Amino acid sequence: MKQIVVKEREAIDTTKPLVKVINVTKKYKSKIALNNINLVINSGDRIGIIGANGSGKSTLSEIIGGIRQATTGKVVRQENLTIGLQFQESRYPIGISVMDMIKYYLNTFSIAMTDNQLRELLRTYQLIGMENKFVERLSGGQQQRLNILLSVVHNPDLVILDEISTGLDIEVRSEIFHFLRENIVEKGKTMILVTHMMSEIEEFCEKYIYVHNGEIKEAGMVQDIIKKYGSVHNFTWQMFEQNKKTDLDQQFRKMVKQSRESTRVNKVDKWICDGRVRGKNKPLIDLILKYYYKGFFVPIFLIVYPILLLFLSGFAFKQLNNNPVQSIHTLVGSIAMVQAMSVGIFIIPETILEFKNSVLMKRIGATNIKPVFFVLSVMLVGLVFIITSFLWTLLWAGIFFGQSFGWKEIAAPNHFGPAIPFVVLVFISTLSLGLMLASVFKSTTAFIAASNIIFMPIALLSGTFIPAELINASNVLKYVTYVNPFKYTMDPFLKAWSGQEFVFTSTYGVYLGVSLGLIGMYIGIAGWKLRWQA
Repeated sequence: MKQIVVKEREAIDTTKPLVKVINVTKKYKSKIALNNINLVINSGDRIGIIGANGSGKSTLSEIIGGIRQATTGKVVRQENLTIGLQFQESRYPIGISVMDMIKYYLNTFSIAMTDNQLRELLRTYQLIGMENKFVERLSGGQQQRLNILLSVVHNPDLVILDEISTGLDIEVRSEIFHFLRENIVEKGKTMILVTHMMSEIEEFCEKYIYVHNGEIKEAGMVQDIIKKYGSVHNFTWQMFEQNKKTDLDQQFRKMVKQSRESTRVNKVDKWICDGRVRGKNKPLIDLILKYYYKGFFVPIFLIVYPILLLFLSGFAFKQLNNNPVQSIHTLVGSIAMVQAMSVGIFIIPETILEFKNSVLMKRIGATNIKPVFFVLSVMLVGLVFIITSFLWTLLWAGIFFGQSFGWKEIAAPNHFGPAIPFVVLVFISTLSLGLMLASVFKSTTAFIAASNIIFMPIALLSGTFIPAELINASNVLKYVTYVNPFKYTMDPFLKAWSGQEFVFTSTYGVYLGVSLGLIGMYIGIAGWKLRWQA
């Protein structure tokens, strides 16, 4: 068996501070969440951040972890520092499973793990049998256990845990706390624990910070708190050991037995992650693709929608006695382009909004992926969808009408060279429009309603339901087409697609300028409106 070489992560310098928070202030509009915070985190520190709800605890932890940016001040981190974060919120996009998230972290950090090792990990977090469940369908406690697992699975140098008791019953809390004690406290790992429960601070931390109204009001050693205020009652570990551990071990043994019986033919232990170096963007793209095909809607939309349009509109205009070939050919070009537009109008912005509004965006940030690379990954996948759906439409046009009128006359441009630049312009326009829409809307609900209103007139005026020549022959509709932002690339494209000859006129030059101006406007608005760390 070929030996797998795993690239070792560069070690941190334990003699220097891991993180320095210097004069950090964070404002949300008129509210000051943090006010002139200064903090030094050294290797091996276990610091508890306590305070009331809304005091700024979570904001401080997310600024330390790099999930949010300070309004003023700065955070200095060691260059090779790897951080693991667990968040209070647990909203994930539809279609992402427990196994998807675990594989994403393992692949991103090039961590080798076998099937047996994974089962042991899932047993510890009581997630056995839930590997293929969608995360959004887990209970609150199950999601919390997954969040904690993801914060430590990649062996980070600094672990930031935010309200780890939320949603956990006493048995699960005891098991996970036992795991954290063995893998963080006893191994001297650096940890930030955000909580309002002093018992957890006493359990895990040597130092504490008390935050109130965005300011550090008090800080010091935990033992000094115990001497001053007395001991806080610790949750018992023996109850779990006596009453629940036996049941969990039996469940684990049963799971292992079933697994061996189901894989009796294959004697080789399966790899969950083989430890190969993939970088950070490939696992991210893999995760985005899983979101699409497991969410089911996007593949159906890209595959079925153009076939329905071609079938309904194409066979209707096939009956025209004057020039059905010309009408169907123009219709095919329009449907192919509108199908490409639909990716930018529907799929790209909804993906960005779904990820941005969920905890998954923080999860991506926790693996040191910058928001700009997430956006570029979505755009890259969107471009692949655009090209695929465009060619898919032409394929089915040929299948439906090629035998009657000829494949070339139906599914290919009359002037290939001039058509290509305008195809590229439409692709760029739809990508940039999608990015702008994602920046304008804050909720997916509002976006879905607005996108349908936007798409229908664009599809109609671009010739999806009625051939473009019939629209331009109307004394009313030909003037309405100017409100279609894609008209200025579609008109010259359709001329190159179906016209007898193509000449680049001054009108097309103006159209080209308008198209480039619109693209610049879309990108400018997106760059101005997208606030990833607000």
